[in-house]
Amino acid sequence: MIDSLVSIIIVNYNGREYLNECLTSLLKQTYRNFEIILVDNNSSDDSLDYVAQCFPDVRVIRNKVNLGFSHGCNVGVRASRGDMICLFNQDAIADKEWLSTLVYVLHSSENLAAVAGKVLYWGNRYGENKVFCTWSKIDPYTAGAYNFYKGDEPMSNVDYLTGAAMLVKREVIDKVGLLDEVYFLYFDETEWCARMIRASYDLVYVPQAIVWHVVSGSISDSELKSYYITRSRIRFALKNFDLSYLPIFFAFFIVESIYALITALKQKEFLPVAKTRARAVIWNLTHLRQTIKMRREDFRLLRRSGRKLRSYNKSLPLKDYKIGRLEQYLKFLGK
Repeated sequence: MIDSLVSIIIVNYNGREYLNECLTSLLKQTYRNFEIILVDNNSSDDSLDYVAQCFPDVRVIRNKVNLGFSHGCNVGVRASRGDMICLFNQDAIADKEWLSTLVYVLHSSENLAAVAGKVLYWGNRYGENKVFCTWSKIDPYTAGAYNFYKGDEPMSNVDYLTGAAMLVKREVIDKVGLLDEVYFLYFDETEWCARMIRASYDLVYVPQAIVWHVVSGSISDSELKSYYITRSRIRFALKNFDLSYLPIFFAFFIVESIYALITALKQKEFLPVAKTRARAVIWNLTHLRQTIKMRREDFRLLRRSGRKLRSYNKSLPLKDYKIGRLEQYLKFLGK
């Protein structure tokens, strides 16, 4: 019988409107051996008072400032006791069999690092039970992160798992390290998964495990979202791509930027788009030395892990799965 303790980490920022359904869904799980740790990133709403009153068994950690998603998750991981660590978003709810399904699959292979299930949109904005994410793919040339929408993809190894609701073995975290806290938003779990892939672990999508998610429930500013996605995507490539793939990445990024600026000019949105791109590039230039240093530290950690290291770009399970790059990337940006 599988009875591993699961530590469910929820990073909360002004999520009061979601917390009742989120926490209620977790407390109704058929898998019972878990703890819930809510890490609050200095919310200004009444989230903490509400949790203390209505969910007294939930352990709360209060940060004095907004540390972002990855740093907030790490605070929770360091305070947790579980053999398995679950990252779960404040604006998500889980089917009652979700956790038991993921725990069973994660126990099925020693080489499995992490698992995640099918993500549906929470609410009827796009139709009832509309699929948001099944397989997750990274383009090995552009670093574009693509979520698939059809919903009928089978259980499979994938390129990364959504941090909205993923389950990871603690022993794997011990080998590949915690989330990179420099990512404030976006690509943080993708970066984590990249280290797992380079360390020859598998990441598996499990369609039977279902969650509903309010996509971008904590950030509604499209310009700010675009900035963080672009900033984090550049850093992700710099930190994780094989060196031989970096010139290809930059070539694609330049062409993509020219196209984006021409399109924005036609739509009379040139200045916001140019500003967003410029800010993202400048941030990466000013943090380049830090990024290179952390890349080297990651590689040293992986070499000491005892795992066989492999190419990242050439080892992506979905690298040969062809899709329209521009269309999928624009969907990811919410355009």
